Amino acid sequence: MQFSYGENTCTYQLTFLPGLNKLTNNSDFTVSNSNYLRIGSIRLFSLKTCFLAKKAPLAGSAELSVSLFGSLFAQKTYKLNIPQPPTVQSSVLSQPISTIEPLKMALSNKDIVFDYQLETESKTTACPVNNLAIYCDTASLHLSQGKKYNVKLVRTFEKQKNATLIDETISTVDPTTVINSSISQEQIVYDKPRTFTFDLDKGIVKGDVKLEKVDGDKRTAVVSQTIIDNKQIKLTLQEDLERSSTYEFTIDKVESKDSSTLLTPYLLSFSTSDGPSVSAVNIDSFGIPQTKTIVLTFDQTLSDDQDITKFVSTSGVSTAISKTGNQVFISYTNAPICTDIGINVSPGIQSNYGVIQNSSWSFTTRTICHTVSTIGHSVEERSILAYTFGSGSQTVLYTGAIHGNELSAKYLMNAWIDELELNAHNIPSDKRIVVVPAINPDGVAANRRNNSNNVDLNRNFPTDDWQSDIYSPTNQPIPGGGGASPLSEPESQAIAAFTILLQPRLTMSFHSAASYVIGNQNGDSASLADTYGQLTGYRNMTGVGGAFSYPITGTYDDWMRERCGLTSVLVELSSSVNSEFSRNKTALWTMARS
Repeated sequence: MQFSYGENTCTYQLTFLPGLNKLTNNSDFTVSNSNYLRIGSIRLFSLKTCFLAKKAPLAGSAELSVSLFGSLFAQKTYKLNIPQPPTVQSSVLSQPISTIEPLKMALSNKDIVFDYQLETESKTTACPVNNLAIYCDTASLHLSQGKKYNVKLVRTFEKQKNATLIDETISTVDPTTVINSSISQEQIVYDKPRTFTFDLDKGIVKGDVKLEKVDGDKRTAVVSQTIIDNKQIKLTLQEDLERSSTYEFTIDKVESKDSSTLLTPYLLSFSTSDGPSVSAVNIDSFGIPQTKTIVLTFDQTLSDDQDITKFVSTSGVSTAISKTGNQVFISYTNAPICTDIGINVSPGIQSNYGVIQNSSWSFTTRTICHTVSTIGHSVEERSILAYTFGSGSQTVLYTGAIHGNELSAKYLMNAWIDELELNAHNIPSDKRIVVVPAINPDGVAANRRNNSNNVDLNRNFPTDDWQSDIYSPTNQPIPGGGGASPLSEPESQAIAAFTILLQPRLTMSFHSAASYVIGNQNGDSASLADTYGQLTGYRNMTGVGGAFSYPITGTYDDWMRERCGLTSVLVELSSSVNSEFSRNKTALWTMARS
């Protein structure tokens, strides 16, 4: 007899009293009979004898003896030829396998004798035989897509391992990926789309797509139709989306032609816009030129069919208004200094898609509040600039960087100019504020104390103690450092002439870096210096001899007292590079109101 793996191993033989027959010489098989001839209830003969393996069959031959009562009487001997077990064709493992579809591997012939199972590092799944193939339930292994695994295909008999047929590394298919869409993540949609498309990297056979309106924790499904066309999913809406709303796409349960899926559900959020709204304006809220074209940039293109002047209006100056694309242009010329300009956008502006804006927008700005004049030039022809705010009858003059390496004084004056521009309406009506940030522009450019003629400008004024030969702050003699004569330098000439012209009620001159405040002992300079010192924490050295450790002659502040009868306060900042604006801000305003 030929042993069969694919069906029961049977022979048609007449067997007397089959119920009394026993297998006498082999414990690896069992014998059974069927197709009986009966007399009443007695099975007198059987026509069919079958042998079943009790142990895993071994290739070769086996003799099986069957006799009545296991004796020698009526004994029959069968010789079984046992072939090699079926083999498994594993070529399918050379390609990436699906993580959800059963793994099918062909058998060389049908097998009802053995069972099969697939093992990974930590899990095992059954591989049932169906006709000439085994089908391994890879989904139960929970393999990840796009990964490598070592797997073993094991043959078993009665749940006992018989042989390892395959032991190799396999790859799972790469996951399906959405590679492009007709909208992007978090996009604001300005038009009225009815169709959305999503492109995938593989052809797909199915997938669930839904679009929901999201309002806090509430989600409302949007009625739509989905069409899958190879590598593209198309979703079509029945109605326009609501405006100023948030939506989310979810793509899930995708199955590609290679049985791959998405690693995780694909989520894409977007929102719909309201009508056109201003997204940018090309000016600040203060300090804009007296002649200017203001540009309002909207977040979407404006309708060509609307008169924009019905929705955009201005106040404070006469303007001309026009539009192109998503921009509105507001032009004016020769506006008065320090004039407030209001811009208003009313509801009703329509985009080129017919979406109407339902909210208003406004913006207030102000033209520049200062004038700039050139009061003179340096040795190297750099301009010495003065910034004037207000038009009151009393002038407060602020100066800095008469010594070019005292950059903190210039930085403080620049910050003070910005502060005055920002808060110009806080300047008292009876005051005019004038700021000269750098009396010594050549020294500032070279980070040098003296001017380009190596003259210390604050030693070049015609005071009672003027000297040509002076001393440096380190007490080193500087021959000619006070100039060939008083006011020999163009810079000192410029500030002197300007001071005489202004006749300031108070001059604040800034230096560094001794942390002093010194009044020039004219008028109320002592009390002003004391106030400034209290507000800033600088020591008030007014009237204190030896405040400086080297001789000082021909100074700007002494000249104002001796020759002009003008009040001044000298401030020595504590740093030569830091403006210390926050420390001085309150004091600067206090002096402006004095």
